[in-house]
Amino acid sequence: MPERSSLTQGVQVGVEATPGTAVAANKKFISIGITPAIQMDPNRFRPMGQKFASIVVPGKEWVEASIEGVGSYTELTWFFASVFKDPGAPSTVDTSGKKWTFSPAPAAEDTVKTFSVEQGGAVRAHKFAYGLVTDLDITWNREEVAVSGTMLGQKISDGITMTATPTTPPEVPILPGEVDVFLDPTFAALGTTKLTRVLEVKKSIASRFAPVWVVDSAQASYVAHVESEPTTEVTLSMEADVAGMAQLAQMRAGSTKFLRVACTSATLAGSATAKYALVWDSAVKIKDVGDFSDEDGVYAIEWTFEVVYDAGWTKALTIDLTNKETTL
Repeated sequence: MPERSSLTQGVQVGVEATPGTAVAANKKFISIGITPAIQMDPNRFRPMGQKFASIVVPGKEWVEASIEGVGSYTELTWFFASVFKDPGAPSTVDTSGKKWTFSPAPAAEDTVKTFSVEQGGAVRAHKFAYGLVTDLDITWNREEVAVSGTMLGQKISDGITMTATPTTPPEVPILPGEVDVFLDPTFAALGTTKLTRVLEVKKSIASRFAPVWVVDSAQASYVAHVESEPTTEVTLSMEADVAGMAQLAQMRAGSTKFLRVACTSATLAGSATAKYALVWDSAVKIKDVGDFSDEDGVYAIEWTFEVVYDAGWTKALTIDLTNKETTL
């Protein structure tokens, strides 16, 4: 029997109609990877007077998968639909382009997408259902657009046969030279004032969901999820010049600002003018400030913003992602 080579451990996903009901994993990503790890919470007992434990029994078992890769105008559609909100059907732009809008509700439960995830190859493979993105970070700088995060999953099933002939979304990476950052005083002005000395920007959402565990012998893992209070932040590393230090007054005033990260590809998504694009808007307030630092010879400062709900805008954040994907 051939050895199980690390090199050939591919990953495929399928969108579940019902969370936790496994489906064929018919999609293969090439820009963003998912690496599963088995997790367990054992119950251990050592009786008094004995050096060693006598009982170690399994309790909860689940999967925690790391997400890591390169920003993609296509593949981020699936991850946004899981961590933010199921966008439903996309709107059509420029005949053949598709715009997906992700805007989580400020005070109601969001319906999100879950996935069945297969990992392995011809020698051996495993699978988990109820794949749910709980944490997602995107970092933009002039060197890279990096994606990282965490996916929760139910108890793993080993020794499966992977779904044959999965399809792959078009490869359209977000290039570092396609990114602009704007910061404006009102939501109506979003996208007006470009920040020209941003060294790095990072948007993150964490602790989005928690699993529900019940006492039921018919359930091998968690049975559902609930929303928890997310940690949603934006960090801007800026040159400590006039624009960078202008954030000091905003911090002291507790002002709400409106921040846009806009990425526009040179590749057409529509038939004539619409391009692959990502526009991520957030209402933000400064919550922390980092030390002054040297960044490749530039005197810099890092501002951390918390994403907040704005009553006038009636939302905290919204994302538009334009590509050619017609369905998840």
